Amino acid sequence: MSSADKARRWRQILSELRPELPGEWFLRGTGLGSVLAREPLGWSLAWIGYSGSPTRPVGWVSAGVQPLVAPFVSWVMTYGVRMDEVRSGPSTIDLLSDAAAGQTRQFVLDAGLEKIDGWPPARLADVAERDFAQDPRRRRTHWHQLPGWRVVNGTASPVEPATQLAELCHDRARETSGKGARQLVEQATFYERLTQEWHEGEREAALRFLAEQRDQALAAQKLDKTLTP
Repeated sequence: MSSADKARRWRQILSELRPELPGEWFLRGTGLGSVLAREPLGWSLAWIGYSGSPTRPVGWVSAGVQPLVAPFVSWVMTYGVRMDEVRSGPSTIDLLSDAAAGQTRQFVLDAGLEKIDGWPPARLADVAERDFAQDPRRRRTHWHQLPGWRVVNGTASPVEPATQLAELCHDRARETSGKGARQLVEQATFYERLTQEWHEGEREAALRFLAEQRDQALAAQKLDKTLTP
């Protein structure tokens, strides 16, 4: 079967799953990149999606939460789970098999929704603050969202963490090449722009900048329009 067949089947599976999920969910994206996204979208995106090569028979269903207060470089699995990380159920899925819809449903209802519900925006912001409070050598990546959450929640200035993140991205870019280096420079620019907006117009200007960046990122990922089956 072609990749187009797999994409159509994936969208069909999501369409059938959608009414069974609590809350409002809609199809976003295209092809195998289609996801079910919980609405309304705020500053994080709860999602259910598929990953795998279009030409290989099997792949993985995943579910998680994508923070939208930082650069959207790729899907963040820090706040998600992939089906091969769950002990019960199959570790992979063949979208063209008769069992695919049931396996997707089982994974989402048994494990995916629990993971999503475990990462509300308030927890994401709290974990980011606690991560930033660590010694820099012990930090993970949670604090990369901190400047954005501080602006969104109006809790503090984003300048200190944003400045550190811009410097970190520039340092890493000098040690990288090609696309990776360009992405790091773009991330540094994001944090520098956020700092500049804060200095010029404080929270109102910074919040407007974050909203513009979020909308552009969703458009670039083809997730900006709600698609119905």
